[in-house]
Amino acid sequence: MEKFFKRCSDLYVGVVGPATVVSVAYVDPGNFGANLEAGMRFGLGLLWVVWVSGLLAVAVQYVAGAVGIARGRGVLELVGGGWRPFLSPVLLAVLLATDMAEYVGVIAGLHLLLGLPISAAALLGFVDVAILAALADRRDLFAKVIGGMVAAIGLSFVAELFLIRPDPASVLAASFLPSISGDSALVAAAIVGATIMPHAVVLHSHLAPGQSRGEHGWQTLVNMLGASAINASILITSAYALGGSDVTLFEVPRVLEPLYGPLSAILFSLALLLSGVASSAVSVEFGVVAVKFITGRGVEAWRVRLGARLANLAPAVLAMGVAGLSPLSVLVYTQAVLAAALPVVLVVLWRLSGGVVSRWLRLVVAGAAAYSAALVVYSLI
Repeated sequence: MEKFFKRCSDLYVGVVGPATVVSVAYVDPGNFGANLEAGMRFGLGLLWVVWVSGLLAVAVQYVAGAVGIARGRGVLELVGGGWRPFLSPVLLAVLLATDMAEYVGVIAGLHLLLGLPISAAALLGFVDVAILAALADRRDLFAKVIGGMVAAIGLSFVAELFLIRPDPASVLAASFLPSISGDSALVAAAIVGATIMPHAVVLHSHLAPGQSRGEHGWQTLVNMLGASAINASILITSAYALGGSDVTLFEVPRVLEPLYGPLSAILFSLALLLSGVASSAVSVEFGVVAVKFITGRGVEAWRVRLGARLANLAPAVLAMGVAGLSPLSVLVYTQAVLAAALPVVLVVLWRLSGGVVSRWLRLVVAGAAAYSAALVVYSLI
């Protein structure tokens, strides 16, 4: 038994690294929102989008890290100040959109688990500022803690699938038979924005220098495919448990409990809270490099989180607590913002990847940019 646990520990340590920190962006509350919305409204119809986006994410994140390893610097350090007027608004929009998604997830998780009012949950949602400030300078521990949270989220949804028992044949068919319509295009764009995260692409290039290409490739493959499997599990859970319904994020556990028992509701709420807290890691780290690029000066991680959180406090409370806007709607729109920013980030990555990776991988990056841009345009017409 001791040898078994040691092997598990060695395996865990072997896959934990920059890709682990980045992968948590792929299971943030925005993913919950986009995939829950997709499952409720379109059943398994958009499951193929999750898998296609996940495979693209593996390639794109590999290229992002490879650029950082080969050049010794991240993409924002490589593009130079001439890009600042064009990229700064995009980076700021991405930072605020990601923080809003995480904040909504933390608020919803605290509300569901502890029964707190929205306003109280919003104030308590600042707790991740203190957590991140304590861990910011301990990178190895930071990555392991984040990896543990991602594993807990994944295990929660594995348990959900055992409780729900989806039909394997239907899941396989929906995974390989594409279909899309005008009504589903916005949600598909949100899934793309939630799955191929622009801030994760930028951040990976800044975290990867110092790794070997082999280690980077292995960790990227394992972590990105794991995140994609979690996203697929969220959509499948939604399709079977919530399909055809019109519930808010706060009502999901109340729908799950009578159908699949109290454990199902607790697992969902816990996974959502962990998702919001853990994914703060990526947006804070991204915010540090983004603010440095925008202002030309370095800034402490907790100041970035505090500033973004304060900027989103009033809009989040007003939207959900006063106006009664669905948290799912807030999450879907934040992911649509990320989808709109994604082509810009991928074009920059494509330009910097020349001579670093094969032309086929560069073609995948260009294709991902075109794919995301086409979905965004299609959702607007």
